[in-house]
Amino acid sequence: MKINHNHIISLIQSNKLQEAEKELLKAIRVAPLEAQLWVMLGETLLLQQQAGAAKRVFDRAWLLDPQAKWVNHMYKRIEQMPQGDQRPDIEDLLYVPKVTVTAAILSHNEAENIASCIVALQGAVDEILLVDSSTDETRRIALQYPKVRVVPIEWEDNFGAARNVGLQHVQTDWVIWIDADEVLIPEDVKAIRDIASIFNPLEIIPVLIIWQLNRMNGTIQHDFSQVRMFPAQRGLRYYGRIHEQIGTDQGIYQRDTYRRAVKIRLDHHGYEPTVLQSKGKLERNLRLLKLMLEEEPENPGHWLFYGRESLGLGYEDQALEALLEAESLGLQTSLFGRMSEIYRLLIQIMMQRKDYSEAEVFCHKALAQAPDFPDAHYLLAQVRMRQADELLKLAETSIKQSLTSLPNYRGSVSADYHIGEWKAATSLGELAMRSGKLARAREIFSQLQNKPGATEMLTAKLTVIEEERQRLNQAKPS
Repeated sequence: MKINHNHIISLIQSNKLQEAEKELLKAIRVAPLEAQLWVMLGETLLLQQQAGAAKRVFDRAWLLDPQAKWVNHMYKRIEQMPQGDQRPDIEDLLYVPKVTVTAAILSHNEAENIASCIVALQGAVDEILLVDSSTDETRRIALQYPKVRVVPIEWEDNFGAARNVGLQHVQTDWVIWIDADEVLIPEDVKAIRDIASIFNPLEIIPVLIIWQLNRMNGTIQHDFSQVRMFPAQRGLRYYGRIHEQIGTDQGIYQRDTYRRAVKIRLDHHGYEPTVLQSKGKLERNLRLLKLMLEEEPENPGHWLFYGRESLGLGYEDQALEALLEAESLGLQTSLFGRMSEIYRLLIQIMMQRKDYSEAEVFCHKALAQAPDFPDAHYLLAQVRMRQADELLKLAETSIKQSLTSLPNYRGSVSADYHIGEWKAATSLGELAMRSGKLARAREIFSQLQNKPGATEMLTAKLTVIEEERQRLNQAKPS
């Protein structure tokens, strides 16, 4: 069945809601992972005053598209509408056979964090597997809670190998890896099993990306880059000593898995500067990445992470060299998916060095790779603002040079003496306006307003300044 989205949208817009609903029910059975179909079905149900069924449908849509922008708006609408009738047909559409899930935790001396991590997982999974190399109380604390099983390991400076040991002990259908310093958001307890069940029928192996809420310096950064959840019995394994990645026996740069973000939110505080510093994570990562580069010098991901950690430790030259190597190798690796991150870091370095022309080059390279990458557009704007600042400084220097050279000029081409009388000063006023220094600009223009040839232009500029001043005064809170 070919799904005609435009036809369904037309039915909704024409208020033929029952026809639209019928088409959507058929379409979702064909493409149950297409979030937009669920959104349209939810909208159709809302328009029929069936908020209860609509919420169930929107919940499914959000599981499948965690970065959706409609969420707050739709859920507010649902709160204001009647629940409507029970809809067994919608419940039948939502039904998926249950599968079992293990939460695996790789831990080393996490006595401070392990209890809160495990408590949050109660009810979310069928088993909690602690793959542990601790010398503190981590194991004893963990074993106080239900569903916990411990696999003791010897730490060998290899996160990928340690996770692979853990995978050998997973007995459920699916596994989700949780860091000991992460806590599952309570509203997402049910989501883990639901998502495993939704993606379980796929023929291609699904590997799912969680929603990590990284707490840093009092803010939360939303990260959708961590692959954490996948079927446990379909031959997947980890590669890499650090920043390990999941793949089949064919490696990580293959088309044999299906990668997608889902709405499983993990509250993570491991990136707080105090935590990073106390545990020496960056130094450890850099040491392990050096080993990885010796073992796989042609892997662009290793060079990217080596450059990123080097930059985090302040080794800018080392970071630049590594990132340029990552760029070169990444462009030669067809399925390497982190070119945007390489360019973002290269732009950061060039901005720090105030090399705005080179930063602009990397912005355009990033946009050539991913035209819809918001960071590249934003950073290009930042680069252009810095370039504009530099040009304004150069303009001010040139204006002042025109004034200092005027008294001594004796060339055969007559100089414009209005430069000294009012043009140069007017230009300095214009620079003040561009810099937001309206009071200074007004002062300059007022002094020059009666100069012959300048009156009309400067009166217009003073009018603009006065209008802007009034606008700003009106905008101030009372």
